Amino acid sequence: MAETPKWTISQLAAEVEEVLAKGIAGDGPLIEGRAMHVKASPELGNSDKIVMGTASLPPHFSTVPHSHAAEEVAVVISGSGWLDIDGKSHAMKVGTVIFASSNLPHQTHSGPDGLTVLWFYAPPGSEARWLESDAKEEDPR
Repeated sequence: MAETPKWTISQLAAEVEEVLAKGIAGDGPLIEGRAMHVKASPELGNSDKIVMGTASLPPHFSTVPHSHAAEEVAVVISGSGWLDIDGKSHAMKVGTVIFASSNLPHQTHSGPDGLTVLWFYAPPGSEARWLESDAKEEDPR
């Protein structure tokens, strides 16, 4: 495995929020209107069994309802919003830690100041689509 990755919460938030503000690609492509950074993943060679990253949603934004095989933990690092999991709404603000079981339909909504989360997935695999999207942004073919 590569060198041990290390970040600060403020660094992670600043990176992904800059991507959202500028609408740029790179380490955090805009995907379906939100910024995504995959920071640790088997695909990147710096983890084996878990994925970690950040997402930043603009104000008053909702993700597409979705589900995935991975279990997910999200930690709110800026802004606020709510997460609908299997038809139940859960308010979120800075410091909230929330768990979504695998295969449960869920949808994230941001409040008036947007929403930035640090997320963890296990098992890996769901992040591959975001990394593939990022590679396509960099490769003009």
